[in-house]
Amino acid sequence: NSMDVVGFKSNIGKEGEHYEYTPFIEFIGKAWQNLNTPFFLCLDEMNLAPVEEYFAEFLSAIESRSVDANGVYETDPIIKPFKNFGQEICEAMLKELLGEARHTEANPLAVQFTEKGLTLPPNLMVMGTVNMDETTFSFSRKVLDRAMSVEMNEVNYDDFMEGKTELMPLLTEQNALLVNRPQKASEVQDRIDGGKVIDYLKAVNALLDGTPFKLGYRAANEAMLYVSACKDLAGEQFSIGKALDEFTLMKILSRIEGDDNRLSIDEKDARIEAAGITGAVTDNGEHSINLLNCLRAIVRQHIGQDTATEQKINSMYNTLVREHFVSYWG
Repeated sequence: NSMDVVGFKSNIGKEGEHYEYTPFIEFIGKAWQNLNTPFFLCLDEMNLAPVEEYFAEFLSAIESRSVDANGVYETDPIIKPFKNFGQEICEAMLKELLGEARHTEANPLAVQFTEKGLTLPPNLMVMGTVNMDETTFSFSRKVLDRAMSVEMNEVNYDDFMEGKTELMPLLTEQNALLVNRPQKASEVQDRIDGGKVIDYLKAVNALLDGTPFKLGYRAANEAMLYVSACKDLAGEQFSIGKALDEFTLMKILSRIEGDDNRLSIDEKDARIEAAGITGAVTDNGEHSINLLNCLRAIVRQHIGQDTATEQKINSMYNTLVREHFVSYWG
């Protein structure tokens, strides 16, 4: 449960009444003390328990991210203001997070933690590994709405036998981009083709209207932020089509699952026209229309041909035909 993440007030132990910290909280405390350095936190096998149960405080806090009139990054706290625990416990909590020399009122962080609690720092990036099988919990749409899902199914046995691994470049030069990230679409819409992003999402939502897979404002905000981040980090290699392709894989397809009936759509359904799909929806060998091949038509029209999204949709469509049920995870 969430106590394993954010800790809890305890009366057990030689020190008497105190706050029991976790590695997660200690890591966030370090991130606050080193705001110019990106901090990456990885949760291994994070769906061995329902994510929305133990990660509730974090999921709520990331919803509240904003920058105030003075340019100060803010979120709701994952631990309430330390002063609410009483003077003695508050003092001990500050010493634990900031050390003997830094927990005094002269340190702005001591004041911040005391008055506002422990909030999420702007330089924190949280990721997790998951295995989707019968021994684990699937993600609820509440979690999927707040996360980017990346499949990692590629296997190269030749490189494995030769002891090779992919070498990733150091990100030192991109530190500022990772730390000073925009939080709202309004901050980036003028520097990217925001109209193209919104037109694409409108078409997708027109198709998904009346289904539980329809996108909300959160998805639009994150689409704009993701395209902007791609532009910052990819430089001359940036392509808005490629960015939207990746976003669709991570954010839209991961929401879609169901059986033949749930995903079926009549060829005269008004949603097809509303989505602006032109031409044939089905490919050779496909005998039925459903949300998947209609979505593929939208992708082709707005993003391009032969995308990674199209390949995944084809795989999901074949699974649906063969097994009469499909999910993004296989």
